[in-house]
Amino acid sequence: MQTAGARVEGPIRFAADRLDAGGKPVAWEQVLYLTRSPQNRSIRPPQALRLTTGEVCFLRVLGTSAKGIKVRFPLFGEQEIDKGLVRSVDFVPDLEPPDARDKAGSLYREKGEPIPGPLLWIDADRLAIDSPLGVLTLAREGTTRYLFSSGPSTPTPAKDDEVSLFDGTTLRGKASLANDAIELEHPALGKLTLPAGAVRSVLRHGPAAAFLAEMVPHTVNAAPLVANAPRPEFVEYPTLGHSRGWPGELECLRGVRIQPKTAITWRLPRLQGQKTRFIATLGPLEGQRGDVVVRIASGAAKLERTLGPAAKPEQVTLDVPAGGELVVEVDFGPRIVFPCGLLLGDPVVVGQ
Repeated sequence: MQTAGARVEGPIRFAADRLDAGGKPVAWEQVLYLTRSPQNRSIRPPQALRLTTGEVCFLRVLGTSAKGIKVRFPLFGEQEIDKGLVRSVDFVPDLEPPDARDKAGSLYREKGEPIPGPLLWIDADRLAIDSPLGVLTLAREGTTRYLFSSGPSTPTPAKDDEVSLFDGTTLRGKASLANDAIELEHPALGKLTLPAGAVRSVLRHGPAAAFLAEMVPHTVNAAPLVANAPRPEFVEYPTLGHSRGWPGELECLRGVRIQPKTAITWRLPRLQGQKTRFIATLGPLEGQRGDVVVRIASGAAKLERTLGPAAKPEQVTLDVPAGGELVVEVDFGPRIVFPCGLLLGDPVVVGQ
């Protein structure tokens, strides 16, 4: 768990008026984010909806109505979700998120080309699509996804909390504590009770914190050693539906993968408090073989680290000027061997 003032390790328990982390009480207002290890094996539901807000809901798709898609959640039963909120219906779990190359208004299948056309209805076994060849009724088996919108999802509103469950579901709304649970006021689903045993992570947005991996950088300067080297990649655990980028258990809710010879500049917002502190975790990329040098600077505040293949994720903090700029620069270290780079985990600035 990360608070405005410290990182707290240990088992996390929810109570109505506070959290207990490693045996220490923590006020809910102080929490920036928390992650938890599973107590029991979680069974992932067979289908998923990806919403235009960026949320991912693992569930069972029951059918459609005139206005919505009827689903059944394992935790809160049958619901109907407005079609206007749905980016895609995934008929199989663990698909990669859609991107700009995918065709909106199309049905994707395990075999064959996508079929364009409006989705007319879904039931337990079949679906119908108004294709260029006429209305087609197809078995759900063998289909993978119907994509309503191929554009990017809406960024997380700064006011919303984000709760992720062990089955991969991610929901956003106003979160509050309850005994052995979290209560979430969701804009579309209403008030939801999320049992503590189902909660994998919580990320909170408040006036005293800003997550840099959710912000558009002011500048990105990249001069890769090889042609077609990837530019910085902003990654989110909830969007991917699994932890990609850190080995083992979930360690990063928001991150940026940065290759050598790259410098990223963020303009820092003015936050509540007299001082501003930068907090992040530095770690090597998966499969790292070479070394990288990481330099972080804001005004007169600076730090530098060298990360090799065996480096463990390290949390760093830096007191930075409010409203200034912060630069993260990644360069080659002594051993120039690919792959190499930095995973900047959960970079956040906090007013204190």
